[in-house]
Amino acid sequence: MTSTLKKFAAGLAILLIVMLAGCNSKAGGRNSNSSNNGKVTLNVINYHVGTDYAAGYYSYLFESFKQTEAGRNVEFKFEEIPTTDAFNQKIKLLISSGDLPDIVLNGGNNITELAARSGKVADLTPYFNADPGWRALFDDLSIEFNTVDGKIYGVPVSKEISYIYYNKDLFKKAGITPPETSFASWDDFFASCNKFKAAGITPLGMDTADSGWLTNLWFSALIATQSAAGEKWMNTQYPDNYETPQVIAAATQLQKMLSEYTTSDAVGGRYDPMATHFFNGQVAMFPNGPWMIPDFNSPDKAPAGFYDKVGIMLMPKYGMEMVPTPGDMVGAKDPAKVEAAVAFLKYSTTIENQIKALEMTGLQPVSSQVTIPASLRRDDPLMAEVLDISAKARITYGQNQAYWHQNVIDAFSNYLPELAYGYMTPAQFCARLNQAAKRNI
Repeated sequence: MTSTLKKFAAGLAILLIVMLAGCNSKAGGRNSNSSNNGKVTLNVINYHVGTDYAAGYYSYLFESFKQTEAGRNVEFKFEEIPTTDAFNQKIKLLISSGDLPDIVLNGGNNITELAARSGKVADLTPYFNADPGWRALFDDLSIEFNTVDGKIYGVPVSKEISYIYYNKDLFKKAGITPPETSFASWDDFFASCNKFKAAGITPLGMDTADSGWLTNLWFSALIATQSAAGEKWMNTQYPDNYETPQVIAAATQLQKMLSEYTTSDAVGGRYDPMATHFFNGQVAMFPNGPWMIPDFNSPDKAPAGFYDKVGIMLMPKYGMEMVPTPGDMVGAKDPAKVEAAVAFLKYSTTIENQIKALEMTGLQPVSSQVTIPASLRRDDPLMAEVLDISAKARITYGQNQAYWHQNVIDAFSNYLPELAYGYMTPAQFCARLNQAAKRNI
């Protein structure tokens, strides 16, 4: 072989090696079975970071999973997004265009159907069928809530409830005796709001931006506690008629609340500044769930001693939101990654971790098999009070982030300012929600 041919052959061999290496590199990319050292790397977009109420718990969860037999070969690669709104927007964008993370955390909004129909999340039904003990942790309603076309796509990690927190000192200053469990009627509730105003106290925490979480909780309660028809409507998933008498009447009351009974920055305001108003003793009543309780003792969020100033009551007429939650999903495609992601979701829903989530974050256990430790009543009496008051609810219902289509949730938030300022009547507001709902048919 001539020198020229030898050089050509050597160059060709090198080229083949580079091409093969390139192929192997692609096979070892995002959906590969493993990363270096035989590890499986799971991509996670994590919004439980910084001052998020569950940041400490999820840090524990990811780290402790890696110490288990199922997780010893698993690593996590995180992209951190510090707010639920930004997280939800990112996930919706990735559903329509892009690759979902290997584990898709629940961001509060019910995107299960949207994700399932995109074909970008795994059908988890075979995993539930193969592990009856794991399936038995969840009630049928929670499983049904995370099922699309007969297939389970989400693993519920908690149940959601919400009610009213109130500031005991502000009630005393206004000369109002807090009801033991609930205002007997909305008339009584609004009469107290007027007394707060007369005493120079802002009655209610509300917002409109980022889906209008607080305002949605008031709105849901107003609808559900009006009548049996309202209760049924608020327990209907994906309702398609928002121009019912119950919804229009609730929007009328909501308009009054936004214009007369809340802070000046509520219209256009996000949740966090509104929560700060409550922590600083600037509003008397604030709707939310048990995940907020750890914040009452947080020196980064609330003044010292604030925890002892907080009381809990049901919504007027003994109403309480109580719904299953949209579950965490698996966006991985590679079989090894799917197996690892499912193993993590199983670990996150063990009885032990459901108890730890309750203790660290206030997330309500999804399983009826959980026994609440006696130490919780001693160390966190407000959390124990939540468990007690939940049993006294006479009307339970859902809320829009759980039961409405995403575009209707967006419309609710977008049109709230026009409702608040009187640029839109309650009937027109409900008609706009109806228009958004019809686009899903």
